[in-house]
Amino acid sequence: MFKSSRVSLVFAGLTALVLGVSQVVFAGGMDPQERGPAASNPQTSKSAGSQTKSSKKRKKKKAAAPAFVVLGTYAPQTSVSEPTTVNLPAPRPVLLDPDPAARSGLRGAQVGGMQIAPIDIPAPDVTATAGQLVISEFRYRGPNGANDEFIEIYNNSGADHTVDALSGSGYGIAASDGTTRCSIPNGTVIPNRGHYLCVNSVGYSLASYPAGNGTTATGNATYTLNIAENVGIALFNNNSGGGAYTLANRLDAVGSTAEANTLYKEGTGLPTIVGFSINYSFYRDHCGKGGSITTFGTCPTGGNVKDTNNNAADFVFVDTNGTSAGAGQRLGAPGPENLSSPIQRNASFTGTTLDTCVGLASPPNRVRDFTSNPPQNSTFGTLDIRKTITNNTGGNVTRLRFRVIDLTTFPAPSGIADLRPRTSNAVVVTVDRPPCGSGTSNVTVNGTTLEQPPAQPNGGGFNSSLSAGTVTLATPLANGASFDVRFLLGIQQTGSFKFYINIEALP
Repeated sequence: MFKSSRVSLVFAGLTALVLGVSQVVFAGGMDPQERGPAASNPQTSKSAGSQTKSSKKRKKKKAAAPAFVVLGTYAPQTSVSEPTTVNLPAPRPVLLDPDPAARSGLRGAQVGGMQIAPIDIPAPDVTATAGQLVISEFRYRGPNGANDEFIEIYNNSGADHTVDALSGSGYGIAASDGTTRCSIPNGTVIPNRGHYLCVNSVGYSLASYPAGNGTTATGNATYTLNIAENVGIALFNNNSGGGAYTLANRLDAVGSTAEANTLYKEGTGLPTIVGFSINYSFYRDHCGKGGSITTFGTCPTGGNVKDTNNNAADFVFVDTNGTSAGAGQRLGAPGPENLSSPIQRNASFTGTTLDTCVGLASPPNRVRDFTSNPPQNSTFGTLDIRKTITNNTGGNVTRLRFRVIDLTTFPAPSGIADLRPRTSNAVVVTVDRPPCGSGTSNVTVNGTTLEQPPAQPNGGGFNSSLSAGTVTLATPLANGASFDVRFLLGIQQTGSFKFYINIEALP
C-alpha cells in the first residue's frame, strides 16, 4: 500500500486539485489508480444508462488477480521531490511507483504482473456449474447490420475446463426464443481465463481482429439465426433444448430490462439500447467500476471479470465513437476472443520504471510532448509512458498484448483527462541504470500497436488492446528476460487521469 497525497497542479493556465492514490496488492489482490492529462470528445451527446442492483443465485467467488496499472497526474511544470523507498514483500515479484507524492510530470505509474495457469495438468472432466463459465462479451448488431453479432464465453473457473454436457453433445448458447444458436462440443478444452467465441456467420465483421500467433478472432462455432435487439441470451450445461433449458441447468445469462423471461437475464437486466449499426459491444467489467470515467482508486476486481449475478452492474457498453445509445456513453472497442487468443496472465510479469536511477515521472520514464497533432487524437500533445517488464512465466512468451480495463477518456467532464491510446514506434533512449552515476547507455524501447479491426478513428478506449509486435514465435520473450515497452496516449483534454491495463500472453 502507498500513501495518498493531494496536490495543486497547473495545466496550461488551468489549476486542478488532484487526489492521487497508488497501491497494489498482488497474488489475488487489487491494483491502484491515479490521474493525469486530459482531452476532448468525438461527436456525440452525453447520456448514461442507469444501473440497478439485485442478486440471483450465488456463484463461485474468484480471487482477484492484479491488473497491469499505469496511473498518475500530469503537471507541465517541473518541480520536485525525490521518491521515497518502500520495501516490497519478498514473495511479491513486482516493482511499482514507490511514492505517489507530488513530482513533475505524471505520477503513480505502475506495472503489475500476472500468473500463468498450469498447462500440464489435465482439465477435469466434469460438467460446469453456474459461474464457472460466463458470457463475457456480446453484441446484437454491428456495421454489417443486424447479423453482425457475436457471443463470447469466458472460463472463470480457476482451472482449464473440459466440456462435459449434462445431456446432448455439448453446452448450449440460446436466445430467449429457446432456439440454440451454437454449442460448445463435449471434449472442448477451454483454458483457465480462456475464451470460446460464437458468431453469426452471415454478418460477423471482426474476424480479422488479432488473436493468437497467426490466428484471428474467427468463431469457434457459428450460427445464422439473428438475435433481436435487447433479447436475453443464456449458456446452459447441455444443448438438448426444450425442458432441459432450466434455471438449474443455466451457467450464465445476460439480457435487457425489456426481456420478460428471467431465465435469460440476471438481476433487472441491462438498459435497453437503440439499434445503431455501429462498432459496439457489451463486455464484462474487468475493473469493477462499471466503466466510470470519473471514479478513481483501485480496481475492485483487480483485473478479473466481475460477476455479481446482476447484468446492469457487471457489463460495460462501449463503441468506437462514444455514442449515446442508452446504456452509458464511453469511448471503447469490441474485442472478441476465441480459443486461440492470449490469456490474462497478470501475475507472471513484473515491472519497473525504464530508468530506476531517476524519478518515476522524469524522462526517460515519462515524456510529455506538447506538440499538437489533431489527426492523431493528440490535440494537446501526448503522454509517453515507458516500462521494463520481465517474463516470470517459467517459459517462453510468444504473444504479448495489453488490454485497457480502466482509463479517463471521452466523454470526460472538465478537469478529467481525455486520453486516447494510440500506436507507437520503437525509440532509442538514454538510461542511467544501477550502479547509478556510473555511466549511461542507450536502449530500444519497443512500441505497441493499437489492434484493429474495429477501426478506431478516435483512438483507443475501454477494452482496446495494444500488441507488442516484436514478441513472436520467431522472437519469443524468454523466461527471465526483460522487455522495454512504451505506451503512447494522445491527449484531447487535460486534467486528472487513470490508466489500467491487463497483460495477455501466450506461451
